[in-house]
Amino acid sequence: LDLPDTVQMTNAGTGPYNGSLLLVNSGRGPLPPNLVLVDPANPQNATVILDNFFGRQFNSLHNAKIHPTSGNIFFTDVAYGWLNHFRPLPLLPNQLYRFDPNSGSVRAVADGFVLPNGLAFSQDGSTVFVSDSGMAGGFIGNNQTGPATIYAFDVDPQTESFGNKRVFSYIDGGVPHGLQLDTAGNLYAGTGDGVEVWNSQGTLIGKFFLGSSSSEMLFIGNGRLIILAETKIYMVSLAAEGLDVDYPQGSSSVSEDPSGC
Repeated sequence: LDLPDTVQMTNAGTGPYNGSLLLVNSGRGPLPPNLVLVDPANPQNATVILDNFFGRQFNSLHNAKIHPTSGNIFFTDVAYGWLNHFRPLPLLPNQLYRFDPNSGSVRAVADGFVLPNGLAFSQDGSTVFVSDSGMAGGFIGNNQTGPATIYAFDVDPQTESFGNKRVFSYIDGGVPHGLQLDTAGNLYAGTGDGVEVWNSQGTLIGKFFLGSSSSEMLFIGNGRLIILAETKIYMVSLAAEGLDVDYPQGSSSVSEDPSGC
């Protein structure tokens, strides 16, 4: 894709959302972080749909998922840009937001994180999982007492605010990154030495040891999982299928199973 200069430091993507790819961009220098819709068909137009919170630039947008029933976009904003020297001092807390593209409404739905990272909704959208990688502090250095934790929240069916926060899992190596769910309710997360998998009760049931950290993974259909691990890309065959993350669900024409990263 030949993207415009308004798209800087793309960190994640999901969808399709109404036929377009949703890119999550961290920004660079004075250029703001933003959410961008990209038409996969030529001429592949890119449209910025959100780049500020009531006039204040976000810190560094990091990850996003589309709610499976409402179609609203939920995303994490975290000061990674400042911690890694490509964004100015943060103007907002590190927190999680809800954006309604139809009305333009944007609001915070969960705070109290150190460094919120990935997120994933259950199949019915009633539960959301959010990772906090606060142990890893960029140029400040690591703090072993900081969170390397995945939390679960209930999603209010009316307001879509997050409540009833509880620990789902604490990572034994590194910090948790991009989250994905399969159709059996198992949760996948990139960690310091590969990818870990938990069942819906939070019990660790498996691990892909890669010898390096993984920040993202995605299901691509037919029992295949793509894992991004530093300088390598792996494809795993397994007896699992990822949840639909397109909206409306089942409408994907970009790939077989375009899981958000």
